[in-house]
Amino acid sequence: MISCHPKRWGYSHLFYSLLTVFLTGCSSPSESEDASIRPVPCLSITSVCTERVAVGSGVYLPIFTTHSLSEGNPQVTRGLIIVHGANRNADDYFKRGFQAAAAVGHQEATVVVAPHFQTSSDNPASDELFWSSSGWKRGHLSSTEGPRPRRSSYSAIDQIIDLLSDPSHFPALTEITMTGHSAGGQVAHRYAATSRAEKNLGPVTMRYVVANPSTYLYIRQERENTGAFVVPDASVCSDYDDWHYGLSERNTYAGALVVDTIKAQLVRRDVRILIGDADSLSASLDVSCGANLQGPYRFSRGRRLMRFMDQFFPEHSHKEMVVPNVGHSSSGMYLSAIGLDALFGT
Repeated sequence: MISCHPKRWGYSHLFYSLLTVFLTGCSSPSESEDASIRPVPCLSITSVCTERVAVGSGVYLPIFTTHSLSEGNPQVTRGLIIVHGANRNADDYFKRGFQAAAAVGHQEATVVVAPHFQTSSDNPASDELFWSSSGWKRGHLSSTEGPRPRRSSYSAIDQIIDLLSDPSHFPALTEITMTGHSAGGQVAHRYAATSRAEKNLGPVTMRYVVANPSTYLYIRQERENTGAFVVPDASVCSDYDDWHYGLSERNTYAGALVVDTIKAQLVRRDVRILIGDADSLSASLDVSCGANLQGPYRFSRGRRLMRFMDQFFPEHSHKEMVVPNVGHSSSGMYLSAIGLDALFGT
């Protein structure tokens, strides 16, 4: 279900509630936004391009989207789900997404969706889910202080994919790319391993583009140390293999799958590891012991992850894609030739 009520980023709830009723005539969260005031594709980082996705009975996730998910579009052939970083700036990532689609001439045929995973500091509406600042990245359930039923942030992505792959709404859609940069990249890699949605896609193909994350999901206990993969001393770093660094102590969403299924999904799925070779700074870098066992900085951690997959899972479908002379920049990554190829190429 899609709500016509736009998310009120930066404005009072009362103002936008009144504005929404005046402009759209919406009387309940289940009605769709009036298409007459919404351009197609919608390319504004304002409330005009927002909707809310029902993630459970009476609970919602706000999104930016270029095409209404409730009304669909018969010309759309591709979906791009782009997840924000730690700043939760979904508007900026929405812009990155539609700029990337425009750069390759696919703006009209690509539905770009940027979910907003809120925390309590974002002042969510009473029926909107929110998470802790680390919980949404890891697929945890929404906050106990928020509305019920609680839902995993990854379940919310499942719901978006279900809507995109519905042939009654997007009958020409053939592929979906799910991506994120930095903290969003952390989401993309864990989601690639644990997603339920891909098995229900039918002829629609799925791709995951993991851009400059702070850490990755390791599906064995070994980590690289002085050029060799060994099992670390747990007495020095006891939680290095716990979720979301590894497969121990998994949360509700990941724990619903057995380890062998998670491993098989991550190995066979189309995953692009998109890393900037200048991303060597420590700003906002996870420097816990579990993270540091993956390498000293983001570019190094991406290279190590690829060596890990090559050694233990040589049949894997991960693809390393290095963007030269780009550091920790979502626009620099996504709008580069290599970034565009990761998102839209074969």
